[in-house]
Amino acid sequence: MKTTHLLPLLLLAITLTNCDIKTTQETLGTEATDTVTERASLYYEFTSFIKKYGDCKTDTSVHCTRINLNYPIFKSEQRPELTNRINNETQEAVLQLVFPDTAENKSLELFADRFISDYKEIKEAFGEAFGWYANLDGKVLRNDSLIVSLELAADMYTGGAHGSYYLQYLNFDVKTGNKLAFESLFVPNFGDKLNDIVELEFRKKYDIKPNQDLSDEGFQFENGKYYNDNNFALLPEGIKFYYNSYEIAPYSKGPSEILVKYTDLKGLLKENLMVM
Repeated sequence: MKTTHLLPLLLLAITLTNCDIKTTQETLGTEATDTVTERASLYYEFTSFIKKYGDCKTDTSVHCTRINLNYPIFKSEQRPELTNRINNETQEAVLQLVFPDTAENKSLELFADRFISDYKEIKEAFGEAFGWYANLDGKVLRNDSLIVSLELAADMYTGGAHGSYYLQYLNFDVKTGNKLAFESLFVPNFGDKLNDIVELEFRKKYDIKPNQDLSDEGFQFENGKYYNDNNFALLPEGIKFYYNSYEIAPYSKGPSEILVKYTDLKGLLKENLMVM
């Protein structure tokens, strides 16, 4: 009887002064997210950046400040330039999500140091303070011979009534490793037709009548543009558009998202970029 061995979990721990920073790599091989057909996919691992300060004896320690960032890194011995492009864009997006206020010399170490330093100042000024946290979870939503689609979700708390949550999608051309620009997916003059399709899907999902003003339900779309060309995921079945809190609605409504199937976009999409 043959035994199937799972690929090993590789752990790399780096200890720094008065804190723990760990890099964890999980071997995921060529796992593909498209279950309809088997297609070639890129090899990737997950890397984690972890740093803590304060009373962190248990996972529920309220006076522990934590940074925990986890996202995929792609590797290829045959085409390292391709995976390097994907990784560079991914790491830049991670830094932008957790460290948006600094334009130059960004690094995870610098972010963690500043995050903890800011917490210390608050704690010294006001006495005991609940710990802060900065969490980021990355997911590979699609990984086939055409497209890699990633999700990066940042969840942060720096005091106050509630934390902040922000989700960003990234899409890459597997042939080049380049980040896919939204306009490159469509035929010329696609905007008006796409806008009508997305508005229809949005109204269906949130049960808003065709003649009802969207502002009556608390939604505000700038210049009447319903599709979000800055935050979209190219999933196997269609394009998901995501709107973070405050983008089109108040915080109380939370984020919004809709999925438009590729079958509804025939005639608008460039056929060589999608499998529908």
